Amino acid sequence: MNEHFRVRKDRSRLGATWRLPIKDEHYVRVYVWQDEEAMIANVLPGGDPNWEGGKYAACYLAMDSIEVDGERLIPVFYGEMHLVQKRFGVGVIAHEITHCLLNWIRDHEDIEDEEVCVIAGEMNRKFWNSFYRRYKQE
Repeated sequence: MNEHFRVRKDRSRLGATWRLPIKDEHYVRVYVWQDEEAMIANVLPGGDPNWEGGKYAACYLAMDSIEVDGERLIPVFYGEMHLVQKRFGVGVIAHEITHCLLNWIRDHEDIEDEEVCVIAGEMNRKFWNSFYRRYKQE
């Protein structure tokens, strides 16, 4: 489990949360916090000096796969994406999805380049569709 992962979250300043599908049953849990303090309070520092200094406005926390009897077991709940309302755009989302996909590639050593690109496009599309359903533009 990622050293930044906090099991119990204080949802009092949570703007929205949803599952972002990766492939098949695997997904990332997205959290959009109302402010930076709420996000920081819900992610453990894990000894990262940049995190403790408040230099992140978003992060991706990966769940670890494990090796059992020579077989890699990949968790269905694949990770968490934490964002601060009004502090992210397409570049930040692409950046965080890339973190997720780098882990996905490590867990799926035989994956083809085109499949990674398709997953990236689908995750971006699904993220923004889910986001705009929750935060309708006026």
